[in-house]
Amino acid sequence: MPRYLICALLILMCCRSGEAAQGDPVAVRKWSGDMVSLETHWGLQLAIKTPDAAVGELPGGVDQTISTSDRVDHVLFREPNASDSSWLPIADATTKDANQVRVRSVGNGVVTITVDGIVVVVVHPSTTDRDIDVPDGVDVLVVASGDGSTPTDKSIAKWAAQWRPRFVIPLGIDSANETVRTLVESEQFKAKVIRQTHNTFAVSHSGNKATQSQIVLLRDTAWTMPQPLAEEFAKMEQACRESQKVFAKLSVEQTNFRPENGTHTPRWNAEHMMGRQLLFFSQIYHAIDPAIPTLDLNPKQMPPDYEFAHPDWDGAEEARQMQRVSDFTRRFAYLLDGVELDTKAPGSRWPTLRALLKQMQRHYGEHTANTEKKFELPGFPK
Repeated sequence: MPRYLICALLILMCCRSGEAAQGDPVAVRKWSGDMVSLETHWGLQLAIKTPDAAVGELPGGVDQTISTSDRVDHVLFREPNASDSSWLPIADATTKDANQVRVRSVGNGVVTITVDGIVVVVVHPSTTDRDIDVPDGVDVLVVASGDGSTPTDKSIAKWAAQWRPRFVIPLGIDSANETVRTLVESEQFKAKVIRQTHNTFAVSHSGNKATQSQIVLLRDTAWTMPQPLAEEFAKMEQACRESQKVFAKLSVEQTNFRPENGTHTPRWNAEHMMGRQLLFFSQIYHAIDPAIPTLDLNPKQMPPDYEFAHPDWDGAEEARQMQRVSDFTRRFAYLLDGVELDTKAPGSRWPTLRALLKQMQRHYGEHTANTEKKFELPGFPK
């Protein structure tokens, strides 16, 4: 093979690997009490508050809560096939997990979080430290509030100029605040403002450095689904949970069982159900907000072409993967605001959003029933 073709192939392989490790979207969410949380695609949730912040409403399943005053250099992670997450000092974390969240204090009231290729910095408004060592390429700067202090236009502009984040999320102020009006008129921001009507902002890895920061203004309450959409969503999620109950009981050997009749393994069915929902909804979300990448984990369709994505995962982990996709779909469902059930959603191949939701409800039931039939086949591990 010509040398230049070999080089091109190696470059392509490296790029693919980097994209796979850094492509998952992370949700930054604001809560009452001026708390902020990060939710990862792997299902890890980290909440950050200031020392005097009242712990208000938080989503269920928060794995760890820290304060900007804590001295930490920890990782939050959950290994495959483990039911619980772990929070360990970096020195005690013996395994390198691609999905782990690294949390580190880098100054008085400054915490950095790195996960899925993005960098988030949370800074207390009273911080006076200079030359704070933060990782290159800050994606999100969260300027907290507390101890009677709120972010000012000067402090926000100072940190934005120092770290050049892609996005700045100031807590403790709203869109009518004088601070925001001053920032909008400043040279640093030039009216680059994103106003959300809810508490969630999606961010994912970008290889481009920010030339200009954008202000993101969040509410402290989550988006509420319209009732007709909520009903169809709930049915889809229930179908997914019923399917999870079947897979969660299976061992690795049972999940990998290859029937003599040439049909699919139980694992294929789990990957296929999860993969279809993930692809269809990420296509819609990406069309509305490019920060959500299109995520395609669908396995090959025909049994001879199929390879296990994770041959060492037990059935319980495949069930968690299905739940992670269900959580992803709901986490960013605010992007469906204004999309009518009986119209075609942006980026979707389905004739209507309702048709997609109905199909996902049926799809889980059909493939779960196919899987259960395999338990009676000759050679199924007992």
